[in-house]
Amino acid sequence: MPIHTQDYRHWEGTLNPSHYTRWWIIAKAELKLLAQRKIVRLIVAIPPSIYIVAHAILIYIFNQVPMVEFAFNIDNEFFQKFLFRNPGTGPPSSFLIALIAIFGGSGLIATDLKNNALSLYLSKPISWIDYLIGKFAVIGILLGCFTLIPGMLLFLEHALLTDTPFLKENYWLPLSIVAYSVLITLSSGLLILLFSSLTSNPRYAIIGFCAVWFGSPVIYEVLKAITRTSKVSLVSIWANYDILGTALFAGSSDYAVHWVWALLIQVALIVLCLFVLHRRIRAVEIVK
Repeated sequence: MPIHTQDYRHWEGTLNPSHYTRWWIIAKAELKLLAQRKIVRLIVAIPPSIYIVAHAILIYIFNQVPMVEFAFNIDNEFFQKFLFRNPGTGPPSSFLIALIAIFGGSGLIATDLKNNALSLYLSKPISWIDYLIGKFAVIGILLGCFTLIPGMLLFLEHALLTDTPFLKENYWLPLSIVAYSVLITLSSGLLILLFSSLTSNPRYAIIGFCAVWFGSPVIYEVLKAITRTSKVSLVSIWANYDILGTALFAGSSDYAVHWVWALLIQVALIVLCLFVLHRRIRAVEIVK
């Protein structure tokens, strides 16, 4: 029986046009998968859209219908509370952020671990950094569409509808909106990715995230009732956001804690998330 040999031609194509855009391949694929899930489209898109449109209508009525009286003013604290507000003090933006993080990010890494797809990703010319950036880009884009982009558009709407002195006196607000949005997106996005990397079941990731997101404010309220001081507010992730938001938007603080301590807590949380994510991803990385 004759033996036939076949020689392979040398591939002259380009493996990847840019080393710095490999993460986008992962992000784009995950965004397409999320867009195909009807429940994700409904929960991630509709409630935040209603929340954003309601604030846009309030700004319009405030500037164009002077006979209507409001119990609040469109100022720096208005934009701070739009980006993050506790459920007990107004429209629950913190709850909407949790919804976006849960339905958009709980299965980003857990599903890969369940299907053994993480090792497949890392067997390609993709580093663990590319993988992590690609996964974070998904939740970062979703949260950015709820915080950064609407916040800037609402500021622009109010600046165009109101008189010139507002823009002159609050020219620094866009920088505060950007900084506050990045802080919320970075810490909450990495937090959901952290719990997603610790399990192969997205439900357990949701439980862990909710335990921290909704449990830490409860612990703070219990400690506050026992100690009768707000110095224990650092245990609450919501309180840390409020403290830093008050510092960024030059508002009045309700906590007896300097904003530097809240910043250190947030930095420590981000570093912890990155450390755990690095260990979890590298644990299954294929050694070439």
